[in-house]
Amino acid sequence: MVFSHSEDCALCARKGGVGMAGNLKIRTLGNWSLGITAVLAILCIAMSILGFRKYEVLQSSTRDYIACEAAAQRFQTGSDTLTRQVRLTAATGEQTYIDAYFEEANVTRSRETALADLSALHGGEDAVTSLEQALSASMDLMQTEYYAMRLVEEAIRTPAAQWPRELSAVTLSPEDAALSGSDKLDRARELLISPEYEDAKSEIAGDVDAALAVFTDTLTARQQRAADVFARIFRTITVCVVLFAAVMLLECMVIRRGIVHPLLEYNESIHHGVIAPIHGVAELRTLAETYNSIYEENEEREMLMKHQAEHDSLTELLNRRSFDQILSLYEKDRSSFALILADVDVFKQINDTCGHDTGDRILKRVAALLHTTFRSIDYVCRIGGDEFAVIMVDMSRELYYTITDKIAEINGLLAVPEDGLPAVSLSAGVAFSDENGFCGSLFRAADSALYTAKAHGRCGCSVSPAPDETGSKS
Repeated sequence: MVFSHSEDCALCARKGGVGMAGNLKIRTLGNWSLGITAVLAILCIAMSILGFRKYEVLQSSTRDYIACEAAAQRFQTGSDTLTRQVRLTAATGEQTYIDAYFEEANVTRSRETALADLSALHGGEDAVTSLEQALSASMDLMQTEYYAMRLVEEAIRTPAAQWPRELSAVTLSPEDAALSGSDKLDRARELLISPEYEDAKSEIAGDVDAALAVFTDTLTARQQRAADVFARIFRTITVCVVLFAAVMLLECMVIRRGIVHPLLEYNESIHHGVIAPIHGVAELRTLAETYNSIYEENEEREMLMKHQAEHDSLTELLNRRSFDQILSLYEKDRSSFALILADVDVFKQINDTCGHDTGDRILKRVAALLHTTFRSIDYVCRIGGDEFAVIMVDMSRELYYTITDKIAEINGLLAVPEDGLPAVSLSAGVAFSDENGFCGSLFRAADSALYTAKAHGRCGCSVSPAPDETGSKS
């Protein structure tokens, strides 16, 4: 498994953080959790038994109060939703917000349902009257919103057949009807931020608040009759419940962050074969550190073994095994490529006269020149003692001269002695897949071309078939 630089950085950044549970042990966490939970549970049960009878008295009033507050909020939310959608319509000119507006107005109907719920709570005539006034004011405000949306529909040139029926019934003033598209949008925005519009919104909110105040007073009076007896018990229960909830929440956070999340991440790391983040309780941190250490050792060993299996130890080029595999893949894929076989001329004589150390240095120099001269997408291999092979991908017969030029370039460099090394030369043979097919003859064709190059004086490159047989360089 190989990591990218960004992945390595991300993992390293997560290694050092100890976190809230870094020094905590699982046994300690378990003992404290059990003790605190038991104490708080006993206190809550005792107080619940004492306050149960009085709790039933307040339950109904509390439930009504919550329902009242929720319904009033829902009423206000419905009105605010209409305002938000119509203002977004004027700001963007998009039909989507018009559709959302009428979805709330005609389908969801938050205001009407909230009014019905509040009326069922019997908060008194004054409360119902205030809510009816708020609804009436909201309905009146919708006329201004319809007018603004009609301006937007005409500004964005929506076909009239697609308008909601409410907007079709709106008639623009002659002055507004004569405005350009951009001016109609500006007019719509002006209407929706005008002082009159804001005053109407404030009036609606005031009516809702007035109704809520009446309901609150009614329910509060009902609760107060039982509160004197229940107060001390209720406060005690409340403290116990809040404390219990806080402790349980803290325990859950510690367990979730210190145990559950690390275990899930460790499982993912093991499943995907990557470095595990080091965090959580002390036992899990030790586990992650041990796993990462073993993983890194295995990774390094695996990469080293893979590299050694695929590369020549002297030149660091791909070896014969890698060459055979790559050549086989390209032949099966029927790709257009060139196979170049090359060796050092009279290399045995050089070894005999200059020594094997010099011979090895010459091979390294040849390997380096082949590696730098050919493209990064090409495969440069050492397949024998002084034998090299290059697989040039995406190379057709018509471009044979680019290969001969490269071989000539390399020979030009090798002809100049360097670092005490004698001048040497390469002979090369080239065969193309689009000429020789994929029947196992490509290697033999390249090898035959190599022998042709040697037969013609070495230090050159021969192409199979010869250029004058298939066409010449243009």
